[in-house]
Amino acid sequence: MNRPAPSLVATLLGGIAAVLIVHGIGRFAYTPLLPLMREDGLSIAQAGWLASANYVGYLLGALFTVWHRGNRVRWLQGGIVVSIATTLAMGVIHAPSLWALIRFVSGVSNGIVFVYASNLVFSRLAKEERGALGGLLYAGVGLGMSVSGLLVQGIDALGWRWQWGWLLAGAICIAAVVPAWRIRECSVTAVAGGAGKPSGRLFWVVGGYGCAGLGYIVSATFLPAIVRDTPGLASFAPMSWIIVGLAATPSSLFWSWLAHRIGELPALLWAYGLQAIGVMAPIWLPGMLGAASGALLLGSTFLGIVTMAMALARRHDPHGGSRTVGLMTSAYGVAQIIGPLLTAALSKHSDGMTLALEIATASLVVGAALLIVSALESQLAAQPQAGKP
Repeated sequence: MNRPAPSLVATLLGGIAAVLIVHGIGRFAYTPLLPLMREDGLSIAQAGWLASANYVGYLLGALFTVWHRGNRVRWLQGGIVVSIATTLAMGVIHAPSLWALIRFVSGVSNGIVFVYASNLVFSRLAKEERGALGGLLYAGVGLGMSVSGLLVQGIDALGWRWQWGWLLAGAICIAAVVPAWRIRECSVTAVAGGAGKPSGRLFWVVGGYGCAGLGYIVSATFLPAIVRDTPGLASFAPMSWIIVGLAATPSSLFWSWLAHRIGELPALLWAYGLQAIGVMAPIWLPGMLGAASGALLLGSTFLGIVTMAMALARRHDPHGGSRTVGLMTSAYGVAQIIGPLLTAALSKHSDGMTLALEIATASLVVGAALLIVSALESQLAAQPQAGKP
């Protein structure tokens, strides 16, 4: 006997809870906990490898959803269970050799749940003609980031070991399972994708989006560690991550509104530019001003870039469906893997972190340039059409 479909509000809350569990906490709790783990002997090189293992898993999990045609709800629920289990495992397993495997499995579950939760919620919103509410889904990412930052601030103040951070984060995820479990399939025909030929401009957008993945991931992985290593700012490290999460929570709605007002490309260029400033702010600006500015600009832009870039890609490949999602996810995912590995490789240099941030900033500049190229090609393609009688 089929259960009745949950209400629209319950579906949206379930999606928020799901992405909070797997992405806001399952993925990003690692970032504010990293400074405490480093003080327990974890090196920057090891930290980079652990982060990349998680991002490899995320890429594979997301790509699995592109080709899988089975029961999405069952896989989503299984992914939530695995994500919580791996979060708790980081707090009870004291073998660094196993952490990479744990983070990899966590990444796979994150990729599956994040994509399926997004698809199921967006399908329900489309059915109810409430697509404008879609940006609320990603508030779960920002909320999870803020919660993880608050947890770390608490355990650091109490003098507890970092393992408590993972255990308490897992407990919060367990509490969020109930709403997440209510997500159900929506009786809307899904677009499988692949029909028609994508515009050549799509590949400039894919490249620009991949550059954004490299541009944000160094800060998204190491910002609290950078802050904690800054003289006089050690206690501000957890707060920097709380600022990132609080800024990220409403950001998708803001950028969706701005893109509607001025267009997706101009809004994206603003987001890329502000994020580039934010990446370098901890280096350029002194003390707490640089740390807080970097956190604010990072949090307020990275989810907006995801939302707007996906919309721009769908415009260039309107019948692509999963093909478009797969291309964009692959480019972004590969770039996220490269970022921590690059930081790990540069860690042997005294100014290695600064070099990594400079490369990330340059990547954002290149990404913005690729988006401009896609716009110029669109204008050139439209000119012959405009000249026709």
